[in-house]
Amino acid sequence: MTYSASPEPAATEVWSVVYPKVALKHDALLYSIYAISALHMTKTEPFDPDIIDAHQRYFELALQEHSNDINNLSEENADAACLATNLIRVTAFAVLHERPLHPYTPPTQWLQMTKGAADVHRAAWKWIENDETSISMRLISRLPILTEPETLYTESSRRSLLHLLRRSQTDLTNEFWSSDIQEAYTSTISVIGSVLNAIAAHETPADVFRRLILFPMLIPKPFIDLVTEEQPRALVILAHFFALLAKFNDMWWTGDTGERETRGIRTVLPDEWLGLMNWSLRGIEEKIALV
Repeated sequence: MTYSASPEPAATEVWSVVYPKVALKHDALLYSIYAISALHMTKTEPFDPDIIDAHQRYFELALQEHSNDINNLSEENADAACLATNLIRVTAFAVLHERPLHPYTPPTQWLQMTKGAADVHRAAWKWIENDETSISMRLISRLPILTEPETLYTESSRRSLLHLLRRSQTDLTNEFWSSDIQEAYTSTISVIGSVLNAIAAHETPADVFRRLILFPMLIPKPFIDLVTEEQPRALVILAHFFALLAKFNDMWWTGDTGERETRGIRTVLPDEWLGLMNWSLRGIEEKIALV
């Protein structure tokens, strides 16, 4: 009941009723539910080592069974594999606000794991795209950014963030650059810009939140590589995402991760990049209005 950001009864039913029923026939999904349930319990009983151990044990089992399902995708397990993927990526995100940030390193494991979720959905698509009973299809149909991706990576999506691509004379001299790198940055700011456009269009907070949690699935892998390398421009762009996410700190599995990661990025940036952090830092202070 605490998982979904949407107040819609239909969404609540999917997570609290439909998911568990499917899980009784698919171990990866069942273990994923156990893992995230145990993680939720650690928030209410933070000093119980048995619950922490249960979370870790079930998460490992979920990943193991999920890997088996992915390697043996079929009409019978494709939908459940997608559902398990959703829970695994949320669980991977939920543990971020427990990780140490001194010294700061970017959350590349979470980015890579969540990016892999998109690969699972693509692989399963041939079995679920025409299946009217597919729960995954019911969820995807509510997300235009997944059903109409061509509307995402447009100039209008990134217009408000083009300043993040400007290169100073120092950048032209020192920053490693290529057409692939430029495309990685351009695509990523388009994803973030589409969230800003959704806010400007007065989409509901629940819809904005859904856009945000899909961020790692929609960005190109080369951008994740640039974050892993701790390229300053990549970190500045990532901070813009986390600043937007800070608005949703009332969700138990997001917590204060948006604010923590934004401030963490600030600590490792060279001085000449700090000016581009002003928007993000102001955002986490003002909790950027979404309504």
